[in-house]
Formats: sequence, C-alpha cells, structure tokens
Amino acid sequence: MNLMTTLYDWAHNERLIHSLKTALACLISFVAASHLHFQMTPWIVITTLVVMCAQINVGSVIQKSWMRFLGTLTGSLFSIITLNFFGNDIFISTIVVIIAAIFFSFIATSTKSYSESGTLGAVTVVIILFGVNPDVQTGIERFLEISLGILIAAVVSQFVFPIHAKTHLRRNQAATINKIRALYMNLFYSSLSSDNTHIMGNLDEEIVKSLIMQRKLAGEARKEKWGNAFNIDYFQQSLWCEKEIIRSIIFMFYAWEKTYTLDIMEKNKLLLDSFHHEIINTLENISACISQKTTPTHIKSVNIIMLKEALDNTNSLQPEEKRSIDAFVFCAEILIERLNRIMNILKNTTFQITLNQH
Repeated sequence: MNLMTTLYDWAHNERLIHSLKTALACLISFVAASHLHFQMTPWIVITTLVVMCAQINVGSVIQKSWMRFLGTLTGSLFSIITLNFFGNDIFISTIVVIIAAIFFSFIATSTKSYSESGTLGAVTVVIILFGVNPDVQTGIERFLEISLGILIAAVVSQFVFPIHAKTHLRRNQAATINKIRALYMNLFYSSLSSDNTHIMGNLDEEIVKSLIMQRKLAGEARKEKWGNAFNIDYFQQSLWCEKEIIRSIIFMFYAWEKTYTLDIMEKNKLLLDSFHHEIINTLENISACISQKTTPTHIKSVNIIMLKEALDNTNSLQPEEKRSIDAFVFCAEILIERLNRIMNILKNTTFQITLNQH
C-alpha cells in the first residue's frame, strides 16, 4: 500500500513531470538538429533547455518563448545587417556589439513585459558577430536554430502533460484565503495583552507575497490560449476582494483593541464569539471551494444584524469609545460585504469555467 501511494505521489509530482518534459524536449531538439544538419546543433538544445528549465507552467513557457523569440529576431537583424554591409570586419563588429549591449541592456532593465527579450538579443549579437568566420548565412542559421529550440519548448510544454498557470493560480488563491483566516484567528483569538505586531507582520508579509504571486500567475494564465480562455476581469475582482478583506480585518482589529475591555463588549461576548466563528468558517469554506473547484452554494452569509443591534446601545460611553465601537461595526459590515462579493464571484458561471478547466 505504501509503495502504491509513493508511486501515485511521484506520478502526480509536477516538478518530476516537468523535469521529464524538459528532458524529452531536449531529446527532440537534438534529433531535429541532427536531421536538419545545422552547423551549431548545441544551440537548439541549449535554447530549449533555457526556455523550459525554470518555467514549470504552460503560460510562463509561452511568455518566455515569445520574449526570447523577439530578442533572437532583433539580435539577428542587428547582426545580419552588419554582416551584409560591412562583412566580417572585427572593428565594425566590436562597435555594433557595444551599441547592441547598450540598447539591449536598456530594454532588459525595463519594467515592461518585453524586458526579457533584452538579454537574449544581446547574446544573439555576440554569438553571431564574434563567431568563427561569421557571415549572413551564419546569422540566418543562428536565428533558425534558436527559434527552433524555442518552438520545441513551447510545443512540448503545451501538449505533453501540460501544467497550467490557472491551476497554480487557483491553489495560490485558496492558500491566500487560508492565510487571511490564520491572520484573523491570530488577531482575535490570541491574547490581546501580548504584542501582536510580529503576528500581523509575518502573516501580512506572507499574504502580500501571495497576492503578488497571483498577479504573476494571472499574467501567465492569460497566455494559455488553448481551451477556455482565462477571465481576467473576474480574477481582478476576486483579487480586489482579497485585498479589501485584509484591510477590513486589520482596521476592525484596531477598533477591537480599543473596545474589547468595555462592559458592552463583555455583555455581548457570546454574540461576538459567534460572529468571529462565522467569519472563520466562511473563510475556510471559501478556501475549500476554490481548492476543490466547487460552487459555494452551501455557504451562508454572516449575519451581523443581532450584533449590530446589541452594540448600538452606546449612550453611556465616552465619545471616543463610541467612535471605536462604530468603527468596529462598520469594518465588520465591510468585511461581510466583501466576503459575500467573493462568494458571488465564485458562483459566477464564467469564473467557475476558469476554475474547473484543470
């Protein structure tokens, strides 16, 4: 039984699958290069390896492939034009390489998506112009070799046991909601007499990293054109809800810190505990729905009406205390509204198609 479980885990290990796909792509590159009789066979294999090696999902490989093709095309044009007009002149070639280094370095340091094309553009110019007896034919062959390596990487990634960015995005979203749930539990169930700064700091940092990763994965998911298209609008709405949920929780906690010792809060402790419990359960259920690719029809909206009415009797409080109670209730209402909105997004048919695609 243990052996079967181990074999099953290995068979579903994405890193292992990707490693085997990379090896297969390199083998295909080598066979293709041998049959096409290019002068520099290794460049096809090297290009395939560079494109696939650290890019595990289809979207990232396609994105990387397109950028590398753009860099190769631009670098090849630089080199072919130089060789066509000036021949194999080492002085002119050196000048062109310096100009190319400045141009492509400027592109590579850009924050735009095309920045990745800069490095390979510069490398292509150096490979062609500083090669052995370079000429126009050499430039064309280098372009074809690198382009073929890019094409093989993209095709293998897309059609051989594809690993999709959409899948990773779904997992990341579920994990982020779980981290938000952990943040909520740590804030409202830990001892308020202790310093919660480190708790908020560590969890908040992890959540921010998760949100950044979601944006990156969404960009890669948009490149995956086969099958149902990735709906970027619904993703952006859900990402906005996640951010708003975090803000609501943190501001609600700041208000909670100033009010939890008041008599009105002590009198309504059961209602407050019930409210916190419902929020935690809702977050857990939302995470499970995303992870298991199900529609959250069974999740009930958190009811704050009773708690709001109970905390409305603030006549005996000081103005500052009353403002803190009102802030707590207001943030709680915003939190519930954002939770309801993300559940409605998950219930949407178009968004569910995206989730259930893999």
